[in-house]
Amino acid sequence: MKLDDWLNIDLNELSSLTGSVDEKQLKYLCQHILAAKRIFVVGKGRTGLVMEMFAMRLMQMGLTAFVAGASTTPAIRGGDLLVAGSGSGETAGVVSSAKKAAKEKAKLAVITSQPESTLAKMADSLVILPGGVSKLNIDQESKIPLGSVLEQSLLVVLDGVSAYLAKELHQTNRTMMERHANLE
Repeated sequence: MKLDDWLNIDLNELSSLTGSVDEKQLKYLCQHILAAKRIFVVGKGRTGLVMEMFAMRLMQMGLTAFVAGASTTPAIRGGDLLVAGSGSGETAGVVSSAKKAAKEKAKLAVITSQPESTLAKMADSLVILPGGVSKLNIDQESKIPLGSVLEQSLLVVLDGVSAYLAKELHQTNRTMMERHANLE
């Protein structure tokens, strides 16, 4: 198989997965984000990197956003929202953060592929990314290694959510760029 074939396989799988996400679930997530005093994000591995990118976009829109586990992240409290990403919905560190957020009376938004997972059952807002997770099924249907399409779909979905929120908050590329990091 040629490299172009792999690119097309990846894009087709990504398009199929993102096209299957429930828009009502996404709108409910957006409502929780807009209602939150502060937004915290958590995820591990590649999913965690995507969640960090989401926090960056939220900050650029003028929202108060933090990455759980960073040394400058404050304590989560009632009125706050934790957005947790985990393909399996069972990632130990993410589940632990979700339990702590619940104890502090914060809301929990979960993005996962597993609707019956620990995280999904805890969620105030739930977005299901319908796809396999290699941690749960090493013989998943995806031809792209180790759940990459799921992580890619998380990025595409959260970028779509970011665009929707930016419009709702009357943010433009110009206003968001004013908040872009300048100590690079």
